[in-house]
Amino acid sequence: MAAKLAFNPYEVLGLERGCSDKDVQKAYKQQCLRWHPDKNLDNKEEAERRFIAAKEAFQFLFDKSKRGEYDRDYEKVKHREAAYKARMEKADGARRKFINELQQREKEFAERSRTAEHLTPAQAHQRRKEEEKKIRVEFEALRRKLEQEAADELHAQQERLARLVKGQEEEKKRQEAEDKHPTLQLKWKPTGDTDYDETELRKIFEKYGNIVTITPIRTTKKGGRLCMIEFDTDLTELGAELEQGSNGLEISGSWIIPPQPPSEDAKKTDVDDKRSNIASMSYEELQAQLFADLEPPPEKKKKWHEEEQ
Repeated sequence: MAAKLAFNPYEVLGLERGCSDKDVQKAYKQQCLRWHPDKNLDNKEEAERRFIAAKEAFQFLFDKSKRGEYDRDYEKVKHREAAYKARMEKADGARRKFINELQQREKEFAERSRTAEHLTPAQAHQRRKEEEKKIRVEFEALRRKLEQEAADELHAQQERLARLVKGQEEEKKRQEAEDKHPTLQLKWKPTGDTDYDETELRKIFEKYGNIVTITPIRTTKKGGRLCMIEFDTDLTELGAELEQGSNGLEISGSWIIPPQPPSEDAKKTDVDDKRSNIASMSYEELQAQLFADLEPPPEKKKKWHEEEQ
């Protein structure tokens, strides 16, 4: 459900759409300084109204979810208005074309009527019936053509709007997925003096990705341990849930929020970066990288080590 407001929050703060959070904060501060009731004693009622409106506008725009929904609704309305205007302009053009064609038909009919003055009454009557029938057929064909063109245009507009809405929904889902940090829940049961603390857990799991936070370790009713590890959003692969721990103390892991696979754009960027790095290497650097992890042949190991020394 779209957020409803009795005012335009951008206008209240004097901002344009697409402004940053810093712009919102700065504008709110300026409005507070300008309309604080203590600074406007001669117009306190108006100042209080403006001050409260600025606060509500700031709270609304600083909420990314509400602001995004508000902006999407604005774009939909703007698109509908533009489509309606274009449709009306096209309809006006079609009507003008239709009127011009009718006027041309009437002119042609009048010219043919003048030539029919030399016909007998029966011939003139037959000619008139044929002309009227021809005009009706042409008029009906023109009407169907205009209606079909209008229907095609409406269908095309609906398809464009559907694609726009679908793209916005996909972008919203992608943004929501990016905002969620992969979170792994851990369970284990201490034995004797063997247990895990936050430092040990960090050492075990930091190899899987950057750790944002580890929640305090809790003890369950059955004496087990429970905590959650929140990774940075750059973690895109599974694997941490298979970690079994160290010192023989087994850990069980399950994803509360699983990692999101990288988007196609991110994959393409990563491949392009690797290609760029390889392209910028010299022959010696490329050769060194390719053979860095290779074990030297047995007969050459001694020679290689001697050269390194």
